[in-house]
Amino acid sequence: MKKFLFTQISLIFFNYCFGQNVTLNGKIEDAKTGKSLPYATIEIFNLKTGTIADNNGKFSLEIVSNNLRYDTINFSYIGYKTVKMSINDFIKAKKIVVLNEKTVILNEIKIIPKKYLISIVGIKDKKHRSVQYTSVFGANKGNFLENKKQKIGRIKSVSYYLCDDGYPTTPFRVRIYELGKDKKPGKDLLNKNVVVSAQKSGWFKIDIFEYNVPFPKEGVFIMMEWINSGDEFYFEREVVVKGKDGQSKIVKRKYYGQSLGTISKKGSVIMWGTTLGNKWVSYDFNYKGKYVNAMINAEIAYEK
Repeated sequence: MKKFLFTQISLIFFNYCFGQNVTLNGKIEDAKTGKSLPYATIEIFNLKTGTIADNNGKFSLEIVSNNLRYDTINFSYIGYKTVKMSINDFIKAKKIVVLNEKTVILNEIKIIPKKYLISIVGIKDKKHRSVQYTSVFGANKGNFLENKKQKIGRIKSVSYYLCDDGYPTTPFRVRIYELGKDKKPGKDLLNKNVVVSAQKSGWFKIDIFEYNVPFPKEGVFIMMEWINSGDEFYFEREVVVKGKDGQSKIVKRKYYGQSLGTISKKGSVIMWGTTLGNKWVSYDFNYKGKYVNAMINAEIAYEK
């Protein structure tokens, strides 16, 4: 299990041998202010792994790397330029990684007057049919929300249905992505690090009107990102799995944080997800013409 909390930053202590365990410890800070960047993301795509910094910007990641020269670490934070470096360079020279804020060029946003129309898009059901767990923090899961009005609006709020199972009060990050050219989640539309925590299970609404997030004609992806909040948010559940012999058996598996409610709906694939170091994948399992949908919706403000 990843170790989240530690009292000081150490460079790196390891046996410098290919194929051996390597522990990467460090801290991520703002280049200008020196302030820590809480819940920054660290990913190694070649190894399909990564971690999320804690609320002090500190991280610890244990890996097994067979070629330190060519494996690259990506350090990223919403609203900042991503830094990439080889594991070798990090090991040799870095305790602290500094990130620079980036200039964000937003798409044209209509000024919404005081009087506007509100439309709710997405899933509005009151009860869930199943749950979506994640085994590690750093997962992103959510839906594509179509803009059926074909008018540019502004996202007033987003809501997530959090189930009783797990820890519904675990902090998470709100993520909103544009529709990419490949029809997968693209660039961030919410360029602020919005970390929130529900007080209880059920529908949880977050007002983001002040961030001027557009609802473009192409629609958006709205996701929940599970973040690093400590070992105490892990829990175990018994699940039924099929073995290599085709026989079903009950095993215990460890999961993290809150569980997101899901239901099945007729239509097309709208739910997508990813984990650290991996690409986006669609939840395209079709059961009798129905696809899994995350219980997520948004209030959209349109000009009257």
